[in-house]
Amino acid sequence: MAESIINFTRGIPPADVFPVKDLIECGEAALRRDPYVLLQYSHSGYTPLHEWLGGQYGIGPDQILTSNSSLEIFSFITQHLLSPGARAFVELPSYDRAITLLRRTGAELAGIPLEEDGVNLSILEEELGKNVPVLMYVIADFHNPMGVTTSLEKRKRLVALAEEYGFWIVEDAPYRKLRYLGQDVPSLWSLSPARVLHMSSFSKVLSPGLRLGYVVGPAETIASLSQWAVDSYIGPVLPTQGMVYEYCRRGLLESNIERLKQVYRPRLQAVLSALDKYIPQATWTRPEGGFFVGVTLPEGSDIVSLQKQAEGEGLKLTDGRAFFPDPADGNRFLRIPFCSLTPEEIEEGVSRLARLL
Repeated sequence: MAESIINFTRGIPPADVFPVKDLIECGEAALRRDPYVLLQYSHSGYTPLHEWLGGQYGIGPDQILTSNSSLEIFSFITQHLLSPGARAFVELPSYDRAITLLRRTGAELAGIPLEEDGVNLSILEEELGKNVPVLMYVIADFHNPMGVTTSLEKRKRLVALAEEYGFWIVEDAPYRKLRYLGQDVPSLWSLSPARVLHMSSFSKVLSPGLRLGYVVGPAETIASLSQWAVDSYIGPVLPTQGMVYEYCRRGLLESNIERLKQVYRPRLQAVLSALDKYIPQATWTRPEGGFFVGVTLPEGSDIVSLQKQAEGEGLKLTDGRAFFPDPADGNRFLRIPFCSLTPEEIEEGVSRLARLL
């Protein structure tokens, strides 16, 4: 263990959790059943998958857009809704690639600080008083990179503000099904279907390589986004959609999610225990699910110099500055992804980090 490289950078599932045999069988079954649809162009995605997803949300297929990852969908949303100089809000910190896509539009970004139960509502309302955004990007369940979950009280206030001021909430929910502790909280979309665009994907609950994401929203908005998607790439990859539909149709998804929870729960507990044991001088979140624990390093720490030192100890760290619109705000921030590491690797990695600190 001491000489191995421990990677605390990317939040990816371990390859040994992929249901390879089932996916092979489902891919073959889908192509045999519907080859001339799945191998042809399609503007709208695979209709049976849209109908299955609609059944999960209690809506019609016209309220769903599927694409090659939820990140691609978010790029369509940002390009479609934002223009240079428009305003957009993100949580502080936030998903680094979402920040990148928002910056590409030329939008003005404002970060709303996260607390243990979601964004600071006082600061949010203060920013709304200055200038209303076109959209606010929110990861309400098991936040990336912080790991926190927004409370029901704050969710209700968020959607009430969106309705009052007329801005969109883009709810990114790839980890929502991966709850290891506690009770589910209603999604933002369920609280305000008219003002929330709810994105998710099969990357964390099935396989990232499938590159299959979706968004749920008002039919008129989904139609506009669908046309934007058609103009961008004609249509998504259909064989993947057929494979996933077959997998879901067979009732395999929920049992796979339960299996993942059994794998990931002890890994989350290992991170929290190791931080308690080795780095009590730091502060960190205590997630109830997802892939990440957000750590604020002790005073005097600098993530850039720490990264360089860590390489010599066989430890790879992510630059925490990437998760902030103003990189200087992330000098002491570290995201620890835990799902792809064993509990033993996690403890060893945190102990190496402690020695560096």
